[in-house]
Amino acid sequence: MRSGQVFTSLALVWAGSVRHAQCAYCSGAPDPNAPRNANPITDAVPAFIREVTNGKLYSVTQTGPNGNPGQTFAVTHVWGTPYEKGFAQGQLLQSEIQAFYNQTWAYLEEEISSSLPGLFFPDWFLEQLAGKTMAEALDWTAQATMPFTDSNYYDEMRGLSDGSGTSYDLLVRVHALPEATKGHCSMFGAWDDALDPSSKTELLQLRALDWDVDGPFKDYSAITVSHASKDGSGDPNSWANVGFMGFLGTITGVSDKQMAISEIGVTFPDDTFGKESRHGVPFSVLLRDILSQDPTIDAALQRITDANRTCDLILGVGDGKAVGGSNFRSIQYSASVANFITDTNLQPVNDTWHAPIGDVVYHGMDWLCPGYSEVLMAQLQKFHGTLTAANAISDVIAITSTGNLHIAVSDLTANEMYVSFAANSTNTDGDDFRYAYQRSFTKFDMGALFDEAAPVARPA
Repeated sequence: MRSGQVFTSLALVWAGSVRHAQCAYCSGAPDPNAPRNANPITDAVPAFIREVTNGKLYSVTQTGPNGNPGQTFAVTHVWGTPYEKGFAQGQLLQSEIQAFYNQTWAYLEEEISSSLPGLFFPDWFLEQLAGKTMAEALDWTAQATMPFTDSNYYDEMRGLSDGSGTSYDLLVRVHALPEATKGHCSMFGAWDDALDPSSKTELLQLRALDWDVDGPFKDYSAITVSHASKDGSGDPNSWANVGFMGFLGTITGVSDKQMAISEIGVTFPDDTFGKESRHGVPFSVLLRDILSQDPTIDAALQRITDANRTCDLILGVGDGKAVGGSNFRSIQYSASVANFITDTNLQPVNDTWHAPIGDVVYHGMDWLCPGYSEVLMAQLQKFHGTLTAANAISDVIAITSTGNLHIAVSDLTANEMYVSFAANSTNTDGDDFRYAYQRSFTKFDMGALFDEAAPVARPA
């Protein structure tokens, strides 16, 4: 396929017809024989690679099956102004960032021209794409959201471009991708009586990302720790962005305010969502702003209320500092509504596959997704009163079979995060250990990550 190819409406008919043929409920469900995840949870041991002005790079090994050495992922620390943070990350991961964005762009053009894309492109984007190049369609998406996006975001992107030697226009286009695709993901927040009292945990939060595992995304897994500014030139919070090398938007993460975010793309809404909009703040920027700016869950919920919202989503916000019952909310999110959900007003209402559970809010794969929601519900009921990070990983997440690309389980009381990433392209562990929910988790002491010392200033 040649670069810059113009896509006609005929080339998109099959992809669009698949969406329109789908019923009002998602039809997927986990394998009823899905096994537990018996792999060990190991403590992160970051290995120092190198440093530059305003940045440090570490590598962490994700333990393989049966405790064998496994694949690695990057942990990058950045300090300074938004531009300086982007520039430092670009310097530290120059070749990887260039490869990630070039491969992602090639994959996007290949997938949209195929009859059954691996990435889900909603109807509005397919309509926007008809008669245009992929670049023109994503440029339109970026322009529609740019007036609602803090300029610091683009300052950091400019630094990333200069530091890595990657085209700024390419960075802007790929960063518009989350608004133009939707993944099927899962989340829960559990507190108080839902948890094992011996663990001392008061809030446990899941964010499971189910997205594309055929493209380049699985090969560039990373955690980027953005450190707070002490002089007011940058973010007031330190925060960890779980995602991909050089990707500045946030789809998974935790802040030093003991706060975490979750997100689910809604492909199967009901009428209560109202209308979507293409003009507003991208959700990956909104979630980034919550982690980098907000001190409490109340501030985050106010931000969501006040935002110019765009597409249909379910968001989750947890705050380990808040008391039980006010420490986690899921949010029914669209341009039309921002409805806050807790265990006493769980939505959508269905006693068969989405029944209320005391001190738990949960969503499996979508808004209307009985197959996954029922299994997630059953596992949370089974472990109610004994739930820990360990059995959430071994029995709840694995049996529900959610989180193919990456997973973060956050103990927001102990300030710990457990992460797992999908097997990369060179991994030889086999199909039984392909997805993140099948693999070993790595445990991070978030306080230690946020306390990382900045590089020693170099002489001018």
